[in-house]
Amino acid sequence: MSVDFLDKFQGTLLGVTIGDTLGHPFEGKIRSEIYSYFDDFEEFVQNNKRLFNTYTDDSQLTLHTAEALIQGNGFNTENFIREYVNWLDDPPVGPGYGCISSIRKLKYGIPWQQAASNSGGNGTVMRISPIGLFYCKDLKALKNVAIKSSVITHSHPAASAGAILIARAIAFLIDKNPEVGFSIDDFFNAIINSISNSQEEIWEEFIKILSKLKSNLDIPIESGLIKFSQVGVKSPYFIEQFLGQAFVHPYTISTVVCSLFIFLNRLTSFKECIFELATAGGDSDTVGAIGGSLAGAYFGLKKIPNDLIKLVKKNKKVLKISQELYNKFMESFENNYSK
Repeated sequence: MSVDFLDKFQGTLLGVTIGDTLGHPFEGKIRSEIYSYFDDFEEFVQNNKRLFNTYTDDSQLTLHTAEALIQGNGFNTENFIREYVNWLDDPPVGPGYGCISSIRKLKYGIPWQQAASNSGGNGTVMRISPIGLFYCKDLKALKNVAIKSSVITHSHPAASAGAILIARAIAFLIDKNPEVGFSIDDFFNAIINSISNSQEEIWEEFIKILSKLKSNLDIPIESGLIKFSQVGVKSPYFIEQFLGQAFVHPYTISTVVCSLFIFLNRLTSFKECIFELATAGGDSDTVGAIGGSLAGAYFGLKKIPNDLIKLVKKNKKVLKISQELYNKFMESFENNYSK
């Protein structure tokens, strides 16, 4: 089967923005509370479109990451810094502390090595999907660029590990056909190998947690989210009041694992998958954005319902940026890959 890369590129970036848009109104709410609002989520969305009127910093920074790759025909530190500083003029919607504090320092000329926050938050993994797309056929560069893009704002090794994992997951999914499916074993081997053989203790912890995730994929969604929603989170960041409840913590490991758990449990359709992601509880917009990138890379644009595309503000801009990123990708790999 030949891969329609443009379909997958556009599906991925739209997946981010749809998941983010749908999850935004539920950020900070427990999953059980979210589900008390409706019997049918699709009907709820259609009847309450004003609630879903914007995406957040997750999508904004994803699009700025894509723009930086387009400008530089790949990674260039200065382009990335400039685009992230430009984000401050968007203005940011619901920004996380790690990202905005670092980027404000960058704006005033502080070198990224000093500006980066020592945060293991999910602010780098939420924006990584364009890198997973652009470097999907060069896995060594994918890993290196995922790290380089992450440390601009987050110096913590958990943030880099999460960025690598999701970028690698997108590279794995981009040439898979949802009519055929894929091997779960192959998927986990690919993402685990991407952070193996490291001296980083947190990366090794991440691998153990991913192995635990793989062996728990058959449990119900609610149970899985309760199990993994604060996985890897250490004191004093662990939130006692949400113990035993589905409330995804904004730490990289917990967010990535919950996003993967939902995605791998809802491979039947983009719509079913994105609805579960956006209503995860806790950092719902970021779970929607990260899981949405995976669902978009897997299902592609043609499998995304039009009413969900139209829900996204400036969706034509998202499609245009996706097209431009695809064009640069094809230029970079035209010697080895044809349209």
